[in-house]
Amino acid sequence: MSAALLTLALALGGLAPVTATGPEDVPTPTRQELASSVRVLDLSGTVRVLDLTNKVRALEVVETEGSTTTVTLATDILFTPDSSDLPGTAAAKIADLIVDIPQGAAVRIHGHTDSVQGAVDNQQLSTARAEAVAGAVRAARADLRLEVAGFAATRPAVAESAADPSTRAANRRVEIVYGG
Repeated sequence: MSAALLTLALALGGLAPVTATGPEDVPTPTRQELASSVRVLDLSGTVRVLDLTNKVRALEVVETEGSTTTVTLATDILFTPDSSDLPGTAAAKIADLIVDIPQGAAVRIHGHTDSVQGAVDNQQLSTARAEAVAGAVRAARADLRLEVAGFAATRPAVAESAADPSTRAANRRVEIVYGG
């Protein structure tokens, strides 16, 4: 045991720290001194179970209605507020999400915001986010024909309520739509 660790152990055990000039000057503690320096923590009753039901959202929701499939990406997870910069890991995830799109298919990529105006104009933000996702789609699948548009808050997924922030979060999204 190093002199520093032994001094720390003795100090934690309530013993006076020893000043030593080298390892040979450090006294050897007795078994009783070592035993009295050990503290047992009782953590019973301190463990809490977290209920994450409806607290964790997936990056994407995939819905198919008839022959049209919509992959909805939660922009709260993809982008920081007022930003259209995709994180480095997003391109691989987006590539995984579009693997089943038929070769040469027409794909619509639509950006949407909530109705709250941030530091960036919502129309510009929705378009820039759709373009960012389209860039990841193009990089993964150059064969696809893309139509990219931003709609700001003009096509909400749900009615917004100031009392329920999840309604605004549901409207902040980018959709990848194909088929139909």
